[in-house]
Amino acid sequence: MNAFHYVTCDVFTDRQFSGNQLAVLTDARGIDEATMQSIAREFNFSETTFVTPPADARHTARVRIFTPRRELPFAGHPTVGTAFVLASLQPTASDLVLEENVGPIPVHIERDGGRIVRCTFTTARLPERIEARAPPRAALADMLQLDAADIAAPGEVWSCGVPYLMIPLASANSLLRAQLDLTRWRDTLSGFVAHEVYPIAQIDESTLQVRMFAPGAGVAEDPATGSAAAALAGWLVRQAPDRSGTRRWTVLQGEAVGRPSRIELEADVRDGAVRAVRVGGASVMVSEGTLRL
Repeated sequence: MNAFHYVTCDVFTDRQFSGNQLAVLTDARGIDEATMQSIAREFNFSETTFVTPPADARHTARVRIFTPRRELPFAGHPTVGTAFVLASLQPTASDLVLEENVGPIPVHIERDGGRIVRCTFTTARLPERIEARAPPRAALADMLQLDAADIAAPGEVWSCGVPYLMIPLASANSLLRAQLDLTRWRDTLSGFVAHEVYPIAQIDESTLQVRMFAPGAGVAEDPATGSAAAALAGWLVRQAPDRSGTRRWTVLQGEAVGRPSRIELEADVRDGAVRAVRVGGASVMVSEGTLRL
């Protein structure tokens, strides 16, 4: 029997029992892919990560990310949370590079004395709008059990490695009333390029409230989705492409499931195009233990 150390933390929050839960196996050498998937189902968090030595000695670690149903090429809260755990084990580290399936991802660690204040990653890929005819507004409203008037604009698909169907809603009230109808979700998005549903309510110029439904990945509703926030930067810049410089937003998520989360989003914009995207937030430790296989 082999023993593997794990840590759980809450990500995109500075308080325990908020944000998005993450399990991190800090040394997953010797665990095969099928067992990784079984462990992710056992924890049943939105994601579980498995840390192994990097392929490139200049990098910090190789990180594989699993939902309860499948492996992901990239995800935001596992990147922030895993960096937080690894930086906690390396008290002097200020910058890490995590090798994920999407590519190497640099993460900056901000500290206040011995406390880690924030971990911020730069995406390996820039936001990309995927040309796909989104379902009609009426179908999107039915899928979210809303009225057609609650859908503020046509849906668009954006990705920084994982595609999301972004659905602008009329208000925060519309967002909180949304409930994904699984039958209509299957019918509406069958064969579509994106199955993750990301309704958006813009509160003001720099604040957005969002939700994310991913039943196909075994996640009924995600409390915080950093990869979607990264892709959201592309959608936001497209709304006002003439504004160059570094633009910043706060993305609020998780309130509907009792796990409020706060994601800090930045995009460097020049000549109407996104040149870099950064996603950051706080994390807190919750538990640690030993997994015996």
